[in-house]
Amino acid sequence: MAQTTTLTLLPETAWYGNGVANIYDVFGNQQPAASYYLASQSLQTINISCLEVTGNISIQATLVSNPAENDWFETYRLECNAMATANTLPYFNSNAQLFTNITGSYVWMRAVVYDFANGAVQFIKMAY
Repeated sequence: MAQTTTLTLLPETAWYGNGVANIYDVFGNQQPAASYYLASQSLQTINISCLEVTGNISIQATLVSNPAENDWFETYRLECNAMATANTLPYFNSNAQLFTNITGSYVWMRAVVYDFANGAVQFIKMAY
């Protein structure tokens, strides 16, 4: 089945702080996941595009129709460090575009950038 729905979990978001003292968290809007409309759909493809990001990108989901904050759980985590080297683990080239598949019968999904210290998240999108 071809993927026909593309939703933005987080639009372009930039932050150029002055180090660790100026970090913050960014919460994207919740979007209906694949199982929101059809319970038989469970594959979501996530597309993340970053420029010089230092922070942790979390893709979160919920099984609840009307979720409270404690109903969200992490399905995928990406640690980005613009100052990382190949010897730093985990390492992600923070000037890249990444695709990953998340399988699960989720109702809602959202993106969160924790400890956002620097850079630009060009977008985080979900397709199914």
